[in-house]
Amino acid sequence: MELIRALATLAEPPHPAHAPIARALGLPDPPRPADHTGLFLFQLYPFASFHVGADGMLGGEAADRVAGFWRALGREAPDEPDHLTALLGLYAGLSDAEAREPAGPGRVLRRESRKALLWEHLLPWLLPYLHAVSEVAPLFYRRWSELLRAALVSEAAELGPPDRLPLHLREAPLLEDPRTSGGDVFLRQLTAPVRTGMLLTRADLARCADELGLGRRAGERRFVLKALLSSNPDAALDWLGQEAARWRGVHERYRAEAEIVSRFWTSRADAAHRLLVELAREAREGDRVAPPSLGGEPPAQPTAAGSR
Repeated sequence: MELIRALATLAEPPHPAHAPIARALGLPDPPRPADHTGLFLFQLYPFASFHVGADGMLGGEAADRVAGFWRALGREAPDEPDHLTALLGLYAGLSDAEAREPAGPGRVLRRESRKALLWEHLLPWLLPYLHAVSEVAPLFYRRWSELLRAALVSEAAELGPPDRLPLHLREAPLLEDPRTSGGDVFLRQLTAPVRTGMLLTRADLARCADELGLGRRAGERRFVLKALLSSNPDAALDWLGQEAARWRGVHERYRAEAEIVSRFWTSRADAAHRLLVELAREAREGDRVAPPSLGGEPPAQPTAAGSR
């Protein structure tokens, strides 16, 4: 369990004290502060609520649900109860408490608490999240993500699968069709991973602009998406459909590691792929161009304080 605790520490902003931890784990030299900021503040927010929340935003009902889990354990929820480092630290603490407990009902209860945390609040988002880290992060964090993924998969194998789909995923709404819900809603939902099955980073959208021969736009992801879809709707929708299909393959890859979670994410990416392909076809054929409107202001991006 010291491995998970160490990996949680290394997700915090770089500090000189991290160097011996990194060396002990066989990782490269600790990253620069700019590497940490670029990954965790601008590319992939390390909060459960961002990835399993219906709006793809920090906080909200998803964060409240995580805070409720802390309270159910008899602990005071921290200011950021769904932050990756807080959740990993809690998991390590539960494992330690289980190891100290004598054999009997108390130890079984602590084990069940650890299993609930793993399957309800860690694995529902961390497997796709860590894959995305491996695609866009500097070398240190790519290696870090590989170690954390292996550790979590090992924990899942030890504790066994849950009886049913985690609540975050059971209650997650689908990506809505813009022909009925409108383009503004559609635009907001495209950046909600739990709806689309894909994690769209700023690096991904820059890649989209390059591949489509469109000018890169700086700014929050929804602003960039709006610009791409306004500039060339059919090509941008087609690119997004292909990206959903790529993520469908990513999720299928870890089916043996966490089947119940993998099936959910695969189905979401597949549904998004089918909808986006249909919308792209309609846009090319000049039927009802989708999304029908792309008005509205983009939401404010998280502040440094809000994302550690």
